[in-house]
Amino acid sequence: MSSDDPLDFARVVAAWAESARTTLGAAAVLAHRPFTSRAEVVRAMDMTEEVLRVEHEGGAIPVGGVTDIREPTSRGAKGMVLDGLELRSAGQTLETFLRLRKALDAAGDLAPTLAAISSRIDIDPYVAATIDGAFDPSGQLSGSVYPELKELRDGIARLHDEVRGTLDRLVRSEELGDDLLQDRFWTVRDNRYVLPIKSHAKRWNLGIVHDVSGTGQTVFVEPHAIVELNNRLRLAEGRLKAAEHAILAALSRELGTQRDAVELATDAAIEVDLACARAGLAVRLAAERPVVGDGGRIDAHAARHPVLVLRGVPVVGNHLSIGTSHVVLVLSGPNAGGKTVALKTFGLFAELVRHGCFVPAAADARVDFFQDVVAVIGDQQTVEGDLSSFSAHLVALQALVERAAPHQLVLLDEIASGTDPAQGSALAQALLEHLAERGPRVIVTTHFAPLKGLSATHPQFAAAAVQYQGGRPTYRLVAGAAGESHALEIAERVGLPAPILDRAKALIGASELELGRLLAALEDERRKVADLTDEARALRDDTRARALEVARREEELKTRAKALEQRASAVFVDRLRNAEKAIGQVVADLQRAPSHRGVDAARATLRALSGLLPEEQQAPVHTPTLSVGERVRHAKLGVGEVVSVGDEVSVRAGAIVFRARPQDLEPLGANGNGRPAQAAPRPTRAKAEAAGDSLRMDANTLDLRGMRVDEGQDAAEKFFDQSLQRGHGVVFLLHGHGTGALKDGLRRWLRSSAYVREWTPAPEDQGGDAFTVVQLG
Repeated sequence: MSSDDPLDFARVVAAWAESARTTLGAAAVLAHRPFTSRAEVVRAMDMTEEVLRVEHEGGAIPVGGVTDIREPTSRGAKGMVLDGLELRSAGQTLETFLRLRKALDAAGDLAPTLAAISSRIDIDPYVAATIDGAFDPSGQLSGSVYPELKELRDGIARLHDEVRGTLDRLVRSEELGDDLLQDRFWTVRDNRYVLPIKSHAKRWNLGIVHDVSGTGQTVFVEPHAIVELNNRLRLAEGRLKAAEHAILAALSRELGTQRDAVELATDAAIEVDLACARAGLAVRLAAERPVVGDGGRIDAHAARHPVLVLRGVPVVGNHLSIGTSHVVLVLSGPNAGGKTVALKTFGLFAELVRHGCFVPAAADARVDFFQDVVAVIGDQQTVEGDLSSFSAHLVALQALVERAAPHQLVLLDEIASGTDPAQGSALAQALLEHLAERGPRVIVTTHFAPLKGLSATHPQFAAAAVQYQGGRPTYRLVAGAAGESHALEIAERVGLPAPILDRAKALIGASELELGRLLAALEDERRKVADLTDEARALRDDTRARALEVARREEELKTRAKALEQRASAVFVDRLRNAEKAIGQVVADLQRAPSHRGVDAARATLRALSGLLPEEQQAPVHTPTLSVGERVRHAKLGVGEVVSVGDEVSVRAGAIVFRARPQDLEPLGANGNGRPAQAAPRPTRAKAEAAGDSLRMDANTLDLRGMRVDEGQDAAEKFFDQSLQRGHGVVFLLHGHGTGALKDGLRRWLRSSAYVREWTPAPEDQGGDAFTVVQLG
């Protein structure tokens, strides 16, 4: 097991990538990094659910035909001529983009998030149809679309027939007998038809010699009778090649006009395919969508280890629970009883959610979003580092303690083992108590008896044990239990001699044996309770099924009532259609002649039709979470240390203590690194605050394409001023890619603009490097 992947999550990612429908999607899965917020996770799960819903209803998401045509499209935009295979593939992908958008537009009610993503696909249908229709099923430029090519090809075919006919007559004639012909057949050398003539006959001037065999016994001669025909054939083929090249050049230019659109469409298709891959993985794992919170909880019934499910191994479903009323869970039980499997299942569930994937558990599962998952599993012994197993284990624990924080999941397998049990147990307890205070959720496996009993004295601790029944592990996790290690029973089962076992029992002592018997009896009682609980759960499920049937019948009645209402509302529907026509006319008028007066008239018309206009959404104010002792920066008052936290924050800067609102302070991190508030130059490539949460819309986007740099600067300054007046703190500049002159000039100017606080290229899902996101200051 690799120390870089202690949870074997790479196997899950591989299965996820196999579920992608394009090579682009598979590559995106393999490069995927965990999301950084719960909102991103929820959005990804929404998209996965939409894929499953659309396909369950018989719909399709035709993303599978998308290939990566960004590079050939870019070459076409630069005036390069693409070959037929590249253009044919590009045409098919362009048509796939259009089909994908059409399918998701039609499924907008079932898949609103996917439909919003596909709206970024803006391929010109004429260009797509032109390129895709230019080729016949064999991959050649179509003679029916380009009749001049058919005429040239037919002429070439006739010349080929004439040359072959002449050669066939020569081969069969007595003019060239066996003393001249090496064999009675014709062939091709250097794209010229030739006959195999014996070498001694080359002096007879039968034609033009083009080649000699390896043995020197045969020369390949182009007979005088077909020289003119061969010449005409080569000229005809040259004309055909020139005509095809001209058509390919025109098609390449057409493709090049779609460069920016192809970039956006490819990004959209990749995002859709990521959702399709998540849906495919969910099907393979028989997974369900969990509730995702941010309180550090995992509570999942019938939870199954994902890697074991993928391998087709029968898996016992277990109830995983952490963070409900406790922050540390101590897992105990016999060796090979399933403790580590349960431990890894916790971690894999957290990782699946961090990547927006469903989990193999019951439908009512809750798996919260964790910022980080840290696992210390297996033997960290190293020769290069001159560390024993225990020393390496302690080094890993030290690193873990230093970075322990809330919103983190920590997994510790056989903590502090490999040394004196008394000292190891004490060290483990002290470390777990420290972690409990630091805030992460901790799951630990152990054989140490003192750790098993911590739940009785520490309210932040809980215990669970893997069940051992009938001399064998059941792999079932029992909450609240302290599991016996069953070392002697396991030793007996594997066949250790009876005298050794008897001596071991004598060394243990009566009290230890009695404790073992008590724990075994307790496990039996808990098993009986678990069986009763399963029966109660089955009754509950049956009751729910009956309730669903009643609800279904009620829904049928509602559907019938709704049909009656629809028949009674025909007049109202007619009014809606008339309103829709009026709105369409307003849009058409604005498109023909856009003006402020036209906008005002349109608003009046829409207000008359709808009775209201939507209010502009206000961007949320980002308020950082601060703690006492944290280093922060104030834009005007400089760097200091947090003294107290409340509605306002007290900050000590040297000998001065000032108060400020939390949103006016920038956290600098634990080491206090960061730029001085006023001395250092503005970080022009910094990530604009809240840019990741800002949605690009027409109201906050300025299109500068086609402008010179100085024109773009003037337009941007006016736009910044208007945006500040409207309360838009983050805006987007659309400059495209082009030659890069406009983009580079604008970004150099942004460094010195008094309006600009920070800027960054837009995220990929907001247009990428074709846009610049600007935070106004």
